[in-house]
Amino acid sequence: MTVTTREAPGPKGHWFWGSLRERRSESLGFLVRMHREYGDVVQWRMGPVNRVVSLVNPEHVRHVLVENVGRYSKGSGAQRLSTMLGNGLLTSEGPFWMRQRRLAQPAFHRERLMRMVGMMGEEVECMVERWQARPDTSAPVEMADEMARTTLSIASRALFSTQVLGEADRVLPSLTVGQQVVNQRVLSLLPLPLSLPTPGNRAFLRARQTLDSVVFDIIARRRRGETEGQDLLAMLMEAQDAETGERMTDAQLRDELMTLFIAGYETTANALTWAWYLLSQHPEVEERARGEVAQVLGERAPGPEDIPRLRYLSQVLEESMRLYPPAWVMVRQAREEDVLDGIRIPADPRLIVAVSPYVIHRQPRFWPEPERFDPERFSPERAGERPKLAYLPFGAGQRHCIGSHFAMMEMVLVLAGVLRRFRPRLVPGRKVELEPLVALRPKGGLPMLLEPVTATG
Repeated sequence: MTVTTREAPGPKGHWFWGSLRERRSESLGFLVRMHREYGDVVQWRMGPVNRVVSLVNPEHVRHVLVENVGRYSKGSGAQRLSTMLGNGLLTSEGPFWMRQRRLAQPAFHRERLMRMVGMMGEEVECMVERWQARPDTSAPVEMADEMARTTLSIASRALFSTQVLGEADRVLPSLTVGQQVVNQRVLSLLPLPLSLPTPGNRAFLRARQTLDSVVFDIIARRRRGETEGQDLLAMLMEAQDAETGERMTDAQLRDELMTLFIAGYETTANALTWAWYLLSQHPEVEERARGEVAQVLGERAPGPEDIPRLRYLSQVLEESMRLYPPAWVMVRQAREEDVLDGIRIPADPRLIVAVSPYVIHRQPRFWPEPERFDPERFSPERAGERPKLAYLPFGAGQRHCIGSHFAMMEMVLVLAGVLRRFRPRLVPGRKVELEPLVALRPKGGLPMLLEPVTATG
């Protein structure tokens, strides 16, 4: 019996560019609009030959990311990310990825994470004390940068038992350059080889060299015995291949550490930044969250047992990541031909399958009034109102983010530590725009005023 298949609907676009210009100029709005006009499965051209099939139905997402993972690879998107991250957990595939995932998983076990609460609290307290010691406390702080510095410090201590905050002035700009160039390459019809000395390539290579120097120095100092710790670095250095007995080379260590280091701070920092923006726009939610902190903690430092008790803070973060998921798009390529809801998905390197949490999280059938900020969507009473894969800020299936529990615990502690001392307020007149690079950022940062919380509230 012959199964009839069809092409996914979508815009015709420019005869040569397709819809690439719209994707570049208004990428998130373009994607939302395409699905509003054409339905659950949309196809559009990215240049004369490359095509994108975009999915928003949770059942279609399950088909690709969970039930048929063997049919799909991470494809060219991972290859372009690997120019910065190497062959780490985010970009590797197959048996090598499975082996590396097994090696890294123990570092994220719940018992181990609970032991990090004190360390995370120390870093949050350092940030708050730094704010209080500013010469001019009425001046705004750059919240995106502050969140990046704190999560960078937490990630480095958790992964390497090493404090790299002194390197932040080198690391953070290098990561921004890396993201910008990778994003440009993803949206290029024909990315130029990095060996060509264009200004963009030179900037990218300088940025990558800076990041490499930081990570390789951490590895070298550990090998010389200058540092120690029962951390992820130690686990990866001690791991042996079951068949050959070989240990990871410095290059392999670099790729895994770079991936977890960047993922462990960058996405978390962006999620926190968006949470502060949303709280500043919804003071009633902020006051309820502050009240929960006061009720649960009083004036004492949080302990591991307090994390599940700060439930409303978790709901605030979950709703924030619904509206502004840091990992706003995931892409795959079919290894073999597939059929999805009667639509043919060819095994063609010129076609990518895209799953955008940003767009899925705005589907009205799963999220009534999708643009409204409402942490009650994530209350225990409403948890069963929608399909599981209508919400995927940390991915899905076997590639679900290994550090999701780490990130949630860290973010709850940051919110609690700041809310008990300050009311962050967006600088008046500041227009907030989205910048969808590898992660979703507020374009140009997020300057905020820090109003002290008095004893009477």
